[in-house]
Amino acid sequence: MNAPTIDRLLRYFDRGHMNPSAPTERIKMAMEPLFKTLSSLAPLNENSEAKAIWLKIPRGEISDYGSFDEFKDYGEVETYEEFETQWKENYPEEYCWYELVIVESFNKDGKLRYRGVRVGDETIISAMMNEKPAGQSFTEDAAVSLCGLLTEAAEEAMEKLRAGTYNDEVNEQLPFSFRTGVIRRSVLWEKEPEYFAPIPKGLTPETVAAFKNMLSTGQNEETAVGRLKSMTANDFFRACAIGYKACGYDHGDMPLADQYFAHADGRDEGLSGRGYGLNAGPGIVFDDPEAWEEWYFHREQHGGHPWEVCRGGNSTHVDLFVRHDRHTLDWKVRLGEMTGEEAAAHPCGYYFQIAGKHRASEAVNFYTAIYEAGLPVVLNDAKEILARFEGTDYVGIVPHSVISKYCESMFPAKYGKVIDFMHVYEEELELYGDQIEWLPLEDAVLLDQ
Repeated sequence: MNAPTIDRLLRYFDRGHMNPSAPTERIKMAMEPLFKTLSSLAPLNENSEAKAIWLKIPRGEISDYGSFDEFKDYGEVETYEEFETQWKENYPEEYCWYELVIVESFNKDGKLRYRGVRVGDETIISAMMNEKPAGQSFTEDAAVSLCGLLTEAAEEAMEKLRAGTYNDEVNEQLPFSFRTGVIRRSVLWEKEPEYFAPIPKGLTPETVAAFKNMLSTGQNEETAVGRLKSMTANDFFRACAIGYKACGYDHGDMPLADQYFAHADGRDEGLSGRGYGLNAGPGIVFDDPEAWEEWYFHREQHGGHPWEVCRGGNSTHVDLFVRHDRHTLDWKVRLGEMTGEEAAAHPCGYYFQIAGKHRASEAVNFYTAIYEAGLPVVLNDAKEILARFEGTDYVGIVPHSVISKYCESMFPAKYGKVIDFMHVYEEELELYGDQIEWLPLEDAVLLDQ
């Protein structure tokens, strides 16, 4: 059992997630010893159907990595010294680490329904246990071989867990590339000013100062901003144009709606008559407040992105929402969160709400410009964006196998809302030193404990 052999077998499963399928009897038999070995391991805290344990696999000898003659024949190396260097570059440490995750679920009658096995970044088995298999897949031989090797490694890990040494070994030796941690943004500014700057690109010091002043004086509270009694489509497009100009997207005398369509998502739920797909529609009269109100409160088209004024991905766009208190006041009264008297005293009308924490420069430019134009506006995640500008927040460090996006749920509330993420490598570890705070790993626990 060695890491190169494990890796060669895992290459059969580089297609990513495998949809559940019916296992052959051979796969069922191969899984049985593995699940039996881990039967006394307690499930994860947040998933009662899953168990996880770290496997420490030796890299083995250079002969386990491959044959020098074959590498030379394929033109990958010319000398044995190059072959040895390549081996050590790919396997620099004496041991490699793999997280083994098994999943098991049952029907209401207690009959086994599903089993899954994942190693490192690859799902090798995803099996609906009570379905009839269509036939053997081309990955079956690799899966069976892996189950045997993983069972052997899992037995070693479980022996350490029963002896009380497993968790200490993992916490002390697990490489940083598998770990999750945080670092103060101000440390990044200090250590690598060429990559991290207090004022993000696209913002001026004057805009940042205005933004800080608005927050310090309480001008970002929904109850503090004014309300517009009426609204039109052109009022919305005009607010967009103000934000675009503040971001440097100056379109001169281009019509307001054209500016919107130059940057917005385009799926506008029938607002303009220029949407597409399920959001195509006749549009409304842009200067008619009654037409706007009918569209805003009673439109049948939903599921679009009319407020996505700077298009992008799920987390890389800017929204300029138009809000109206009518949507929330009645509901809060019904839920008992607000009395009728409180609702009557609450401001009621239209106001703007900006969201764009992952494009903070544009979001803040929109916010300050629309506010200075005298329009009621609030900014979502304003405190988190301010902390980013002041360097007091944390940047999340995630394992190398995790894409550094959408990782908010990986960090405890005590670090605030962590909204930026990164990977670190050997050179950064040396640079940042003990400024990184590594999050504790979840201990493996035996069921009888």
